[in-house]
Amino acid sequence: MLQTILHQLWNQRRQNAWIFLELLVAGFFLWTVIDPIYVLTTNRAIPRGYDPEGLYVVNLGTYERTHGSYDPDMASDSMNLVAYRRMARIIRELPEVDSWAIARYMSFPNSSSWSGTQVFADTASLHKDKGYVHAQRYEFVTMDGSNLLRTYGIKDARTGGDLRLPEQPADKVFISERLAERLFGTVDAVGKKVYQSDEPLEVAGVFRNFKHRDYEQPYPLFIGMQTDMQGSPYMVWEYSFVFRLKPGVDVSAFKLRFRQEVEPQLSIGNFYCDGLQDFSSLSEAYAMRSGVTNKLRLQYALTTFALLCIFLGMVGTFWIRSNARRGDIGVMRSMGASQGCIVRQFLLEAWMLLTVAFVLVIPFLYFHARIHGLYTVEMFDDFVLDPAYGQNRFGFHFTVVLVLSYLILLIVALIGTYIPVRRAARTLPLEALREE
Repeated sequence: MLQTILHQLWNQRRQNAWIFLELLVAGFFLWTVIDPIYVLTTNRAIPRGYDPEGLYVVNLGTYERTHGSYDPDMASDSMNLVAYRRMARIIRELPEVDSWAIARYMSFPNSSSWSGTQVFADTASLHKDKGYVHAQRYEFVTMDGSNLLRTYGIKDARTGGDLRLPEQPADKVFISERLAERLFGTVDAVGKKVYQSDEPLEVAGVFRNFKHRDYEQPYPLFIGMQTDMQGSPYMVWEYSFVFRLKPGVDVSAFKLRFRQEVEPQLSIGNFYCDGLQDFSSLSEAYAMRSGVTNKLRLQYALTTFALLCIFLGMVGTFWIRSNARRGDIGVMRSMGASQGCIVRQFLLEAWMLLTVAFVLVIPFLYFHARIHGLYTVEMFDDFVLDPAYGQNRFGFHFTVVLVLSYLILLIVALIGTYIPVRRAARTLPLEALREE
């Protein structure tokens, strides 16, 4: 059968030329649109390093001087601090709240802010060019039982258990496993010193890698602690209330109760509550705002368009070819060939045509990838890709996208071939020969 198929393809090389060219172009185009989908999807599949289920941030605001609810007697820094701590007490004493934290404005996933710093492993590296690791920075206030680690569900990198806050949190930090490996070559870094500028900080714990953005990769992260905070009119933007609901809490009922009962209580001094936002909504909002959602939609639309063109091209080509070869089909049927045998022969022709076209396009894809690079999510210039993730290794990344492109093309091409050929193969031998 194989020799017959090769002979048939060669005899019909002119008729096959245009579909062959279409497969060449489609293979190249499909690879380029699948590449971003692969990277964004695999990045999102990386564990977050925290548990977003039941996690909320309280949106706070402050009245302007021209607002009717503005109270000049509550405008001093000391009174602002009093008002803020009263709001904190109301939130942490809610019966539905399991744990809570006062987090700095940039210190929760998918927030609109990002803070980074240079971290050094020892004093000698302070004076070396590039002798640092660029890390993201989270901070939270430990007063009144605030615990960001427990609230987020951040776990110990080695044991997978909870991390305990030190009794004396001053000058101590928690660092991610990625940061520990970059600085010390191991996650066993508890008790070691790291330096932020000339400030020595003791590592109180190492936690699992943590993603600030869902479609990005974990950035080296360290979490610092403050024992107190200063009052100011801007502290509702500087410090955010984050809390986690207890397991089994009815979320819909809690949100309704919060809006009707709790929000009015949080209007204290010149501060007010502007509602709740769960971490899943934060993720969706950031993905939309950053363009990731639209990027994926565009890539899916382009992929669908390319596959539709291939499908229609294959259907049209093999519809014409099967009709043109109805006499051959009749002879094959009269000689005892089954419908399945005829269909398999045409499918093999389509497979060989597509495979040859795809093999020929691989050098162009490789050249394109080497010159222009593979798709990566834009990060900061100091970010170092972790080779533990396959999408960061050129060979693995290129091969995976290549295989995905080939398999998708193959499936669509075979479906587009099967439909008209199956119809032609059902024709009775005498009828096919009479038409011939």
